Amino acid sequence: MSRIPLPALVAVSLMALAASGLRPAGAAELKPVSAEYRVLRNGDALGTATMRLEPGADGDWQFSTETRGSAGLAALLGLKVRTDSRFRLVHGQPESLDYRYALKSGIKDNSNSLSFDWTTHQARYQDRNGSHAFALDGRALDRNVTTLALGMAVADGAHGTLVLPVALRDHISQQHYAIGARAPLQVPAGTYQAIKVERSDADNGIRAWYAPPLLLPVKFEQRDDKGDVTVMELARPPAG
Repeated sequence: MSRIPLPALVAVSLMALAASGLRPAGAAELKPVSAEYRVLRNGDALGTATMRLEPGADGDWQFSTETRGSAGLAALLGLKVRTDSRFRLVHGQPESLDYRYALKSGIKDNSNSLSFDWTTHQARYQDRNGSHAFALDGRALDRNVTTLALGMAVADGAHGTLVLPVALRDHISQQHYAIGARAPLQVPAGTYQAIKVERSDADNGIRAWYAPPLLLPVKFEQRDDKGDVTVMELARPPAG
């Protein structure tokens, strides 16, 4: 029986890691960073947003996204949307620990949360209507950390289709993302050689552009069920 040369085995292994969403341990180094964005809705100014990554107290990491309405009706209503995630790295990959979402405005308040118990392998979702638990079978990410996980994968050289296990209200969704080629992208912060990542297994319009080694997106776009499109564009170079 002929043996496959070691370099070929290594190449095949790395290709499998990229396709499955797994990463070689320690490939993308996390560093504290903060980035500011301008936010548009259907092409009109909505407000500003800030993404912030910083180390936690127990070897974990905190990742937050906060959007504030500063134009039009969003400003009038004092719109504020914030998501806070706490996660850890396991074999170089992010794994969620806690997630909090809160929306506040002059006419509506809404919030929900997800907690991940890796001892019992259960996640618990809670909102104003109550709470319920569901099983965790392997690694899981919350929606917020997924944005960072995509950037980490692109920085690690992932290509083709990336699969990430994303926790929703009552189950883990194996979400597929197509990774495109590098191309120039103009945003208020300048021109970046960016790689587009697009959800390929659902018609929810999620697209993000990353410019390694920056792990946060330089542009993020999402289309909701009503067809409205929200876009975040990097307003100035990130601060480390």
